[in-house]
Amino acid sequence: MRPHRLRIRAFGPFPDEVEVDLDRLADAGLFLLHGDTGAGKTTLLDALGFALYGQVPGARRGGRLRSDQARAGVRTEVQLEVTLGGRRWRVTRSPAQERPKTRGSGTVTEQARVLLEERRADAWETVSTRIDEAASELDPLLGMSADQFFQVVLLPQGEFARFLRAGSADRGALLQRLFATERFQAVEDWLAARRTTTATAVRDARLQVAVLRARYAQAAGIEDPADAEVPPPSWAPGLLARARAEQAAGRAGAAAARAEGETARAALEAASAVADRQARRRAHEDRAARLAEQGPVQARLAAELADAGRAAEAAGARQQLDRRQQEWTSAQQAEGAARAQLSAIGLAAGLDEAALQDSAEEAARRAGLLEGLHELASTVVAERAKAGTAQQEAGAAQAAMDRLQERLSDLPTRLARTAEAVLEARAAQAGLSEATALVTGLAADLADATGLQAATAEVARLREERLSAAEERTVLRDREVQLRSQRYEAMIAELADLLTDDGECPVCGSREHPSPYLGTADRVTVEQEDAAREAADAAGRVVAALDSRSAVARATVDTHTDRLAGRDGDPTLVAPRLAAARSALTALRGRAEGLTGAEQAAELARSEQSGAAAEQQELESAHTAALRRAAEAAERAETSASRLTGQLDGAQDLDAAIAVTAERTRRVAQALTAVRATRRAGEEAGRAEAEATAAAHAAGFADLAAVRSADRPARWRAEAQERRAEHDRALAAVTAALADPDLDLPLEPPADVDGASRALRSADDALSAAEAVRAGADTRATDLGALAPELAAVLDGLAPLEEAATRARSLADLCAGTSAANTLRMSLTSFVLAARLEDVAGAASLRLLRMTQGRYSLVHTDGAARGGARSGLGLLARDTWTGQDRDTATLSGGETFLAALALALGLADVVQAEAGGARIEALFVDEGFGTLDEQTLDEVMDVLDGLREGGRVVGVVSHVAELRTRIPAQVRVTKGRAGSRLELIGC
Repeated sequence: MRPHRLRIRAFGPFPDEVEVDLDRLADAGLFLLHGDTGAGKTTLLDALGFALYGQVPGARRGGRLRSDQARAGVRTEVQLEVTLGGRRWRVTRSPAQERPKTRGSGTVTEQARVLLEERRADAWETVSTRIDEAASELDPLLGMSADQFFQVVLLPQGEFARFLRAGSADRGALLQRLFATERFQAVEDWLAARRTTTATAVRDARLQVAVLRARYAQAAGIEDPADAEVPPPSWAPGLLARARAEQAAGRAGAAAARAEGETARAALEAASAVADRQARRRAHEDRAARLAEQGPVQARLAAELADAGRAAEAAGARQQLDRRQQEWTSAQQAEGAARAQLSAIGLAAGLDEAALQDSAEEAARRAGLLEGLHELASTVVAERAKAGTAQQEAGAAQAAMDRLQERLSDLPTRLARTAEAVLEARAAQAGLSEATALVTGLAADLADATGLQAATAEVARLREERLSAAEERTVLRDREVQLRSQRYEAMIAELADLLTDDGECPVCGSREHPSPYLGTADRVTVEQEDAAREAADAAGRVVAALDSRSAVARATVDTHTDRLAGRDGDPTLVAPRLAAARSALTALRGRAEGLTGAEQAAELARSEQSGAAAEQQELESAHTAALRRAAEAAERAETSASRLTGQLDGAQDLDAAIAVTAERTRRVAQALTAVRATRRAGEEAGRAEAEATAAAHAAGFADLAAVRSADRPARWRAEAQERRAEHDRALAAVTAALADPDLDLPLEPPADVDGASRALRSADDALSAAEAVRAGADTRATDLGALAPELAAVLDGLAPLEEAATRARSLADLCAGTSAANTLRMSLTSFVLAARLEDVAGAASLRLLRMTQGRYSLVHTDGAARGGARSGLGLLARDTWTGQDRDTATLSGGETFLAALALALGLADVVQAEAGGARIEALFVDEGFGTLDEQTLDEVMDVLDGLREGGRVVGVVSHVAELRTRIPAQVRVTKGRAGSRLELIGC
């Protein structure tokens, strides 16, 4: 993997597009990436990983990638040109992000994108635009996962320092992620699941045996007399034989009780039949007596029903008479109301039909005359409207002339004022460049003076802090040495505490302990020793950081001093001059910016003066013409209005005259219609009365009054007829029932149904008891017959399940490291990872020995851990000067950095080999150099120089100022309020 060019836009702290030419940096082989804290050094490494894998390393994964300072319309994008597998690729990738809508307001989410291109025949050709397809193309060529890439190519020193001090579990998590040992973990998980499954099967089988034995005893109606662990019980066959004998006896008893019950039921049915016949005869005799008592009432009902039938024959003519008389009365009332309204229009209420007809015709003629005057009325309205419009036009022309005179009154003054403004703006524009140059120079002087003052104060402050920090470091180093010495004594005392009578000494193996070391009262623990060392290391880092900051502050003082050479360096003197210059520049700019407006105002005033005379003449002509049109239209309107008034008979206007005539026509027509309706209704009522009298005589009645007295509603006649028919049917039915031979029996004595019922209940109770005995015996025999073979089968299958469970538990415990046979308590995954860690330690030691002048190497150990903890992933630092293996947690800050760097490089070598030997032609080492002394830094630089063999490019990310002189090729990242930017130096 060889990167050539990295371009990012709106990514992290970079709002604009920036580009890193890695080919230029590769010519130097080793380059330094440095800059302000938070400027975006690590962001460049994130962009490299994002382009290849679509994700960023570690804790930053899942965070926001888009730059907060980027403009809304700029899309976040990373582009990388890289050689993989001997082929040149270009990857352009964008994360999911919000962008403004193209229409309307608000935003819309754009999904993540990728564009994969390959260089073919001097041109880029698109290979894929799908994320999954691009991954399938790149992953085989990269030869490693994203986690492996972030560990092998982007060497995170902080993480490997934690790796050095971590326990077996934490080391295992990292190694498992890098070396893809999931299959071994899967074996452990499968065996653990198998152990649980087989144990559950055994437990379920034993529970089933216990349940079946309890069910067998329960079915037999006894307590379980046998041990639950023995083979099938010997008492089972005897219980089954006894249950079957009880079953046969129960069936015989039930059959006898059933026969007795059938005999009692037959006797009850016979007694019930006689009692039913007696009850039916008694009920029919009672009904016949009640029907005989209703005879006189039925006779009167028959006579009334006959009279109502004859009255119904004349009902139609009588009802017609009632309707006609009601209509005549209503017509007379309507005529009276219509005549009462005639007085309002000057007519007498008692006019006959002919007089009313004449009045109606006269009103119609008057209405026709008035309708013909509409055209004349419209003419009056139109001419008056024309006169009003002409008057408005004359008024508008007069108002325009007044406004024109008012506007022209100040025109000479405006002409003079605009000319003066043009001259003033041109003069300001001429002096603008000189004022701008003065402000720029004074602003630079103030910035340098202020910066010099602040940097000088910072140098003094950092000098004091450095002295205090150096004193603190010395105190803490002394404390560390003292505690380490006390810790050695405490370790001897701890070993002595472990001695027991007749127990072997862990040091010499002797079983005799004549004088064990008791130690001091206050023992130093390993935690106290670690805390002291970490405090001393932290104090050393503070001193180094203060040195770095002091160098930066001194360089800042020198820069500002050089810039202020020959100029005033007092901010209190420069600031007032700068403020005055800025005020003058602001005033000049304001006047200069008004030049265009002043010129336009002058031109407008001159144009207005030239056009004013013509506008005045046009307005006067329009005013005279409008007054003439208004007078002519008013004269025509008055002539037409005089002609119209003579035709209205005193009415206010034409519409009022038409309304009066329409009302007279309506009232006369209403009265005429009512008179004619009353006459026709009286004639119809007389004819209806003659027809009703004739119909009453034909039905056998003397007059209409007799018909009304006999008349009954149709519903009453129907109900009366139904009552008559129902009485006749009931009488016929009861007579027929009493003649039935089946009811020809005496009513005394009554049948003994109660006695027969008591006998049947006694027989049913006996049958229920016999059936209960039979059912219980049947159930016991059936249940015991079914449970016996099931119990035997479960007991036969229990032994193989127990054997399988024992075997699965043994294998699972062995692979999990919890078995007594696994003396190192090492799991299968830990065993595999231990082999990988041993390779990593060997590769790391080659570089660590060189960086430490042959003193330190890293040693893997699989010895048993303290306190019974899991083992297999131990890591020690071998000190060749003392011949002792040390815990990596006891290394100093600088030693820890060297070991972590060597471990990272060694891990890179092993992972590269594990990934199929894919060549890695770029490495990036992130931070940690500030803890090294000058000689050790030289050794580290030699190791890093060695990494460049074969054309590999190595990038170092660091704040250490000394590295800027050691590494000429640099990428400097600077930050500001508008975002970060970068530049390439020395390449």
